Amino acid sequence: MTINSSKPLILASYKNGLLNTRSLAKAIILSIIYKLRLKNPVKITGLMAKWLKGIPETSVEELSKKLVQQKLIYRLRPSIVQEIERHKKQGALTVILSAALPYVCNPIAHHLGMDDVICSTMEIVQGVFTGKPEGKICIDREKEIRIRQYCLDNSYSLQETYCYGDSYSDRFVLEAAGNPICVAPDQRLRKLSKIKKWSLME
Repeated sequence: MTINSSKPLILASYKNGLLNTRSLAKAIILSIIYKLRLKNPVKITGLMAKWLKGIPETSVEELSKKLVQQKLIYRLRPSIVQEIERHKKQGALTVILSAALPYVCNPIAHHLGMDDVICSTMEIVQGVFTGKPEGKICIDREKEIRIRQYCLDNSYSLQETYCYGDSYSDRFVLEAAGNPICVAPDQRLRKLSKIKKWSLME
């Protein structure tokens, strides 16, 4: 994608009355901290997830579906869409591996005709978010752990896997995959890709 899904989702939540001004301000500050890499991305993502506390799951699900249809689908990189189609024609299994929530990942996967989704999930009690992750957030080393387990459970070879990443936090899963590809990477990942001689897509 050309944008991170968390920012438009937070803004849409504010406009629809699911977030107050104080929570919006906190989310924006955390987004800036994340972008500037001033703190561990795992901790920042965990803190950002707290904005969901007290919000009904159905509200986020409905809002996310509209957001994907109206905005995010049109921001998908054409080069990535072409790559997905290329892999599908070759009979490959295509999977979204993301720190985002299923309410964003699932509609995009459906739109692209992808086979599966591996992503973060949040704890829900009586239909309402508690603000706590369910398990670990799918970012940083957790992405590598998840894809290794997925390949193991489904008898796939990780060395035959094509993995696409755009953030320095993706370095662990890119290192593990047999075919790592950096897509319009951030500055730190770009430098690492040159050292590792990983493929680059703009």
